[in-house]
This record gives sequence, C-alpha cells and structure tokens, in this order.
Amino acid sequence: MSLVLRSNNVKNRDNFKYTLLILFGKIHLRWFILFILILLTVMSPYTTIIPIIYMTYMVLFKKVNIYKNHWNIGLFILFIWALIVGIINYSFSSFVTSFALFIYLCVSIFMQNYFNNENKVEKLCMYLVSFSILAAIFGFIEKAIYVYFDINIWYRFLEIKYQPIVNNRMYSFFGNPNVAGNWFAIMIVMSLYFFNTKSKNTKLYYQVATILFIIALYLTGSRGAFIGLLFGIFTFYLLKGRKKDMWLFITIFIITCAVTFMPSQILKNVTGHNFGDSFINRLGIWKGCLKMIKAKPITGWGLMGITDNGAQFMKGYYYATLYHGHNIWITITTSLGVIGLGIYAYMKISLFRDLKTLRSRNCRVVPMLAGIQAVIIGHGLVDFTMIAPQTGLLFIASSAVIGSLIKQNNNSKIDDNSEDSKYEKLSEIS
Repeated sequence: MSLVLRSNNVKNRDNFKYTLLILFGKIHLRWFILFILILLTVMSPYTTIIPIIYMTYMVLFKKVNIYKNHWNIGLFILFIWALIVGIINYSFSSFVTSFALFIYLCVSIFMQNYFNNENKVEKLCMYLVSFSILAAIFGFIEKAIYVYFDINIWYRFLEIKYQPIVNNRMYSFFGNPNVAGNWFAIMIVMSLYFFNTKSKNTKLYYQVATILFIIALYLTGSRGAFIGLLFGIFTFYLLKGRKKDMWLFITIFIITCAVTFMPSQILKNVTGHNFGDSFINRLGIWKGCLKMIKAKPITGWGLMGITDNGAQFMKGYYYATLYHGHNIWITITTSLGVIGLGIYAYMKISLFRDLKTLRSRNCRVVPMLAGIQAVIIGHGLVDFTMIAPQTGLLFIASSAVIGSLIKQNNNSKIDDNSEDSKYEKLSEIS
C-alpha cells in the first residue's frame, strides 16, 4: 500500500512539473523561479533567506560549474581565514557566523552559472528596478501614515528586535533606513542605465522610476547613501555618459550634492533625523574600533568581535545591536585584522581589473556594474550596509557576475580566434 502511495506521489509530482513545463517552457520556468526569488529578496530582509537557501542548495546538490576566478578564490580564502580567527579568539559566535561567507560563495557560484551574459544581467536588473518601485511606493505610504497619523508602522516590530528606533525616517521593506538608502541609491544607477534605451515608452518608465528612487532616498535620511550616490553617478557617467543625456546626470548630481552638504537642521525638519548626533556617534564607534585594531592588528576579533567586545572599547557609544564599525575598511580590519583586509583588498582590485578588461571589450553593462561598486564604496565610508541580507546579496551578486562576464568574454575571444585561424588555413589552402 505504501509503495503504491509513494509511486502515485512521484507521478503527481512529475505531472505537476510536466504541466508547468508545458505552460511556461523550460527557459520561462527558470525565469519564473528567478522572478519569485527576486521578489522575495526585495520584499523583506527575512524573505531574502529563501533565495539564499535556494541558491546554496542548487550549488551544493545540483550540477554547476565552479569558476576559479579571483573573486571566488578570494571569498573562499576569506571564509577560511574567518574560521581561523573565530578559533583563535575562542569565539563560537564568530566561528558560526563565518559560514555566512561560505553561503555567499555559493551565491556567487550560482550567479556566475545563471547570469553569464549581458542580456541575462540586464533582465535581472530590470526585475530589481520594477520590484523596487513597489518598495518606494510602500515607503511613501509609510511616511504619509507617520506624518498624518503620527504612527510608526514598524515601531512594535523594531522594539521586539531591540533595534534602535530612528523616529520617522523611511524604512520601506528593508528594516533599516540606511540599508533602504543604499538600496535606492543602487536602483538609481540601474534606472539611469536603462534610461538610455531606444524605446520612448520604456525611457519614460525609467525616468519616472529614477524620480521615485531619488524621493525615496531623500526620505530615508541617509546622508551616507547620498555620498555613495555621488560616487556612483560620477563613475557611471565617466564610463557611459552621452552628451544628449548630460542634463539628467547634472540634475541628479546637483540634487545629490545639495542633500549631502545641506545643513543638518533643514534635513532634520524633513526626515526627522539628527545628522550631527549621528556623526558624533560614528566618530565614537570609529575610535573604539581603532583601539580594538591596535590591540589585535593581525588577526582581529572575529566577525562578531565588535558585538562581543565593543562595549569595553566604545563605552557610551556602544549598544547591544552594534554588529559593525560603520565603515567597510574599519569593520573588516577590526573583525579579521590586516590579513582579512588584505584579502578583501585583493578581491576589490581584481574586480576593478576585470571591469577594465570588460570595458576594453565593449561590454555594455560595465558602467552600471562599476556604478554599483562605486555606490558601495562611497556609502561604505560611513556605514557597512553589506551586512544586511538584501544589500549584502545585491553586493555579492553584482560582484559575482563580473567574473561570469569575464569568462563569457574569454570564451567568445577563443571562438573568434579559432574562427580566424580556420579562415587563415582555408586561405592558405586556396
């Protein structure tokens, strides 16, 4: 009886899969799954766990190609070093947290297998922009509810998490205003890329998207994200800029500069965020981290070192949910020492070399990918948003596809060379 039931279940499962294949086709079914995964990524930092688990499963238990590129090698070495640092510091929490780097390695491998050409990368980014418009609109509704009804819809949830509640700044789907700001800054770069499309209707769509993202970014009150956007726009225009679109870039650049350097009191009236206190707090955290680095410069304190040991170094600037040092370079050095910083620097330098190679081969998505990296670097001067699931996944994915595009370009170059050699041989014979 049990055998009959089991065989029926298998048949039903196969029939369901076969029906989906008929409805969508194999390629469309794959994109339908990715569509759902992207939606879950944008929807919440908690639903982002589902795409991460799915990608890790696909890499560990399905047949995928593992590319031996600088990014993957660097990420693997960083994972091993993080494990070692956790053991050296007798920190179980740091040891366990190190496996997040292994999971990110799996995510990188997945991305390099499924997004290995320019068209696929563009399609992925188009989905991200479209879903992020929903996030921006939800953020506007959230802000309106606070302004007219004096209700912070995230208050109870943030209270349960013991997370600092930053008054009426916009959170949207991201659980933190700085993370939301980082996300919308990257979406602005993506929208600017698609703004250059030939279709007038599509161009209008991305113009509207860009405006929505700028407003959303402003309402997050994240000055760090605006600094990142300055870096991103400058890099993007440097690589992509066309004279007929100069007005758009100049307008956004001026708005970004105005907000970045606007007096704190004016911004406080709109966003409800005191930027002066925010900078003083960061300064206290940076000084505390520098003391920690001085105590353990080579190995660092482990990935959870700031949370576990920060109180004795930061005094009044420490709080229970402080997981990072509000600066990429300071955080990595505090956590993994100068060795960890050296590994990370190697990965970043390799990315920039790969982007330079892709640009020399006229890869059209280079300005967008370089702009995203620039946003992360700029915002990383005053924050460490890549620790959050959504922006962390976006950072890893955007970095990983650079390696897959290099692989694809190398294969194309080999094919072109083989075709040229065949032609030369035929010419010799004739």
